[in-house]
This record gives sequence, C-alpha cells and structure tokens, in this order.
Amino acid sequence: SLDMRLFCREVVLTWQRLIVQAQIQLVDKASLLRSDLYPAWTHLQAAQPMSWGHYLLALAEMLRRDYQRLQSYLSQHNVSPLGAGALSGSTLDLDPDRTAKELGFEESFRNSYDVVGDRDFVLELAQVGTQIMLHLSRMAEDFIYFASTPVGWVQLPDELCTGSSMMPQKKNPDLLELMRGKASSVIGHAHALTVLLKGLATSYHRDLQQDKEHLFAIVDIVGDSLELVPLLVRGFTIDRDRTAQALQEGFLMATDLAEYLVGLGLPFRSAHEKVGKLVTYCVNRNLPLHGLSLEEIQQIIPECRPDVEKLLNPQTVLQRRKHAGATGLNSIDAQLSFWRDWIEERQGSNR
Repeated sequence: SLDMRLFCREVVLTWQRLIVQAQIQLVDKASLLRSDLYPAWTHLQAAQPMSWGHYLLALAEMLRRDYQRLQSYLSQHNVSPLGAGALSGSTLDLDPDRTAKELGFEESFRNSYDVVGDRDFVLELAQVGTQIMLHLSRMAEDFIYFASTPVGWVQLPDELCTGSSMMPQKKNPDLLELMRGKASSVIGHAHALTVLLKGLATSYHRDLQQDKEHLFAIVDIVGDSLELVPLLVRGFTIDRDRTAQALQEGFLMATDLAEYLVGLGLPFRSAHEKVGKLVTYCVNRNLPLHGLSLEEIQQIIPECRPDVEKLLNPQTVLQRRKHAGATGLNSIDAQLSFWRDWIEERQGSNR
C-alpha cells in the first residue's frame, strides 16, 4: 500500500509536468495562429469561422481541468498507511505521524481498517487517466480529420505518420490513431479496477494485487500519449489556401448576419427567418453569401445597409467578437496572457 501510494504520487507529478509541457506548445502555437481562421463545426458541419489560436487554447483548457483533477487527487489521497499493520494497528510504540511526515505525506491514516483495504487512490488515478485519454483521443480525432484527404486543412509532422506497405503515396496518421485506440485500453483497465473492487468485502484481500497490472498499463499509455502532444502541436502546419476556400463555403457568416439585424432592432426570431430565406436563395442559385450584390440582399432583407457587405468577410469575426472568451483577437490575447501567467506559476511550483 505504501509503495503504491508513493508510486501514484510520482505519477501524478509526472503527468502534471507533461500536461504543462503540452500547454506550453499549445500557447506558443496559438500565439502564432491567432489571426488564422478555419471553419469550426458543430455536428461535423461547418458552423462559423474561428481562430486556430482559439481552438488550440480550447485544448489547453481541457488539459487544465485534467491538471486540476490531479491536484485534487494529491490533496485527497496524500495519506500514509504506515502503522496500520494488518488491519487494526500495532501494540508496538509506533509514530505514524512521524513516518508520514518523513515520507512527504500530508497526513497519516485516521482509521487502520479503512486504509489497509483502500484502493480508491488507485481507481481514482485510473479515472483521471481515463479523462486525460478521452481529451487526447478527441484531439487526435480532430487532427486526423483536419489532415484527411477530403479536408486537408493541416499537414501533420512526418515523425507522427507512416507510409503504406502497398500504396507509396500514403501518409497515414498512425500515431494519432494509436493514441485514439489506446484510449479504449485505458477505459478497459479502469473498468476492470472498478469491477475488481465492486465484489470485495471491506479490508484487505489478495484480489487487490491485481490493481497493479491495470494501473501500470494506464500509467504507460497516458504518459506516452502526453509526450506526443508537443510533437503534434509544434509540428503541424495549416494549409491556408485550403482553409481560405473552405471559409467561403457553408454560409459561415449567416449567424453574424442575423446578429447584425438584431443590432438594427429586429427580434432574433425574425432575423433568423430572413437570413434563412437568403441562404435558401443562395442554395437555389449555387451562390455564396459573399457573392450576392447589395441589391439582391435587400430584396430579401430590406433592412440591410451598405455596410452589410463588409460583414460577410469571415475575417471580421476577429474584430466583432469583443466579449471575453470569444474568438475575437482581444479575447484571444487575454487568454494568452492568462495562460502565460498560469504556466509560469506551475513551472515555478515544480522547481
């Protein structure tokens, strides 16, 4: 129990360090790509223009929650079991508080019977590892999609890809696919630990030695996967021609146009209906929104003014989305400032 607790504590510190290293690369790349746009999606359908920097900082936020889960784990499970004996303590003159302090634990156990059978600290680390892998798997899926032949918005670094044994032209995102696939292994190991504990009476049982084969596998997979993230983020490049073309498709500025009408005093329901009719007009004539003349727009939405034509340029989202947390440049810069301070604090605490 002591060795496993010391091991888990070391794993937590290692995962936190790897998370911060990944965030450093995400923040650096977000700073470089703050003004570059791509068609962000919902339901895997083109929705609105969004900054690549804003997207990368979203990944940093996901990892921040994982970091904080690990921090919470440390405060919850930094307990020494030494002195509990087999289950009821000892008649010897032991000092559990002293050994706890010397080993770097925050406290000693309060109940010997509880601590000898406790494997919550193993299961919870497995659960946090599962959450990390869910985030990394979703990120991997994003980049696999971004780099796919029909989309082609990014090029992945060569060191994360392999060729085909048969087709010489292929560049397959194998390591990202393995990361995505290994997430299922972590989920399986965490589930196995859950089932292992579910059937046990309280106190110690030899079944508990099975915790190691599941925990050690999780630790290896999560650590290896976190080490891939900086390589991916530092190494991918965007295809600006492909993204520029995609930004002109899918009527991405329709919501901005509806909000423009709201700014002129229309209820959003009416604005939504009018813009929907304009989109239908474009679909029937195979035209993009930005391909319409002011006269055509005003035939369907007479409230529109000459400034509406500038609104239909996707780049305006960087200036018009001004509130905190949005994909506007002011918000992105505020996020970058927050992240630089946050990372500096984490690095300082780990020195």
